[in-house]
Amino acid sequence: MMMRCGNIRYFVALAAVFIFGSATVLADAPAGYYATVDLSSPAALRTTVNDVIDGHTKIPYTSSSTDTWNVLEIADQDPYNSTRILDVYQNRTFPKHSAGNNDYNREHTWPNSYGFPDDGSSNMPYTDCHHLFLCDIDYNGARGNLYYDDCTSGCATYTADFYDGEGGTNRRGSSMWQTWDGRKGDVARAMFYMDVRYDGVGSEPDLILTDNPALIVTSGGSNASVAYMGLVSTLFEWHLADPVDAREMAHNDAVYIYQGNRNPFVDHPEWANVIFGDGTTAVDQMPLGPLATIRSAYPNPFNPSTTVAFSLVAAGRARVEIFSLDGRLVSTLFDGQREAGDFDLRWEGRTDDGRTLSSGAFVCRILAGGTSDTRTLLLLQ
Repeated sequence: MMMRCGNIRYFVALAAVFIFGSATVLADAPAGYYATVDLSSPAALRTTVNDVIDGHTKIPYTSSSTDTWNVLEIADQDPYNSTRILDVYQNRTFPKHSAGNNDYNREHTWPNSYGFPDDGSSNMPYTDCHHLFLCDIDYNGARGNLYYDDCTSGCATYTADFYDGEGGTNRRGSSMWQTWDGRKGDVARAMFYMDVRYDGVGSEPDLILTDNPALIVTSGGSNASVAYMGLVSTLFEWHLADPVDAREMAHNDAVYIYQGNRNPFVDHPEWANVIFGDGTTAVDQMPLGPLATIRSAYPNPFNPSTTVAFSLVAAGRARVEIFSLDGRLVSTLFDGQREAGDFDLRWEGRTDDGRTLSSGAFVCRILAGGTSDTRTLLLLQ
């Protein structure tokens, strides 16, 4: 394989631009943000995470100044068009309206009727943008205040558009709403955040995830001291099945800019395994480092093919994808169950339909166990 020195310099520079851009758009938590978190036990983890994320700035729900419309139109911005948003359930892109409109509204993934229906100055969860998402009006109405669970019979279907390489189906039962596969993890981690963030201190409600539907009841017109949502076991399964992705990271980063706090289960999805898992996992049994990693890619730069080496700490579902620098899905190399251990996948610089790609920088991403890892690949033709 012959590579001109100038080409190598160009693509290395291009990769550096991409990596720097990723650090800006898909930001990690600021250095030291979680420095006080105590990993000595599940109880200590919950308590100290709460200490980090509570006391955030309250964003007005609707205001002539910056309000939740403004924050969410940045948090849920269409990744390919800054003048549009991408909604949570229909996966449809709409033009930004900056206020109430006929296309989309604001979805409380934890329904405000479950604990905080009265938006007052001390009612923080009502406008907490970590659990608010822009949503097609009809789909938001269909979901209503149903709790999250898998619907297996008697289900009405609500199609999620195929966009950005993903699509699927939401399902509505008599008492539950099943979010389509591409956003299951998003709503699950929003629910985990709400449970840990709101612990009943002061005038705030104690929000608790449960598997008992009988506890999930509306609080009338008044705010409650304790309120429930669920189903927690289903949400944990959704968390594992749909790992954190770039869209969810962008939502977390945008909300942090305005509220001053972050969703820890987006930054550290492994913590959900301890707090909301089966209850038997000790903190000191958590895998050190991410659950899914890319060990190497060789050759890189490459022509015509490269082999990417991966590692999984635990058995489970894994998805390996190739993206162009503008975020377009190019190829899915693997999507299925894998045993723990190391494995290799070969990519020949082609799309899933066999089209040979031109020279450029691409991103390989593995998603598994609520975590992800990426590696830049340089194709030289």
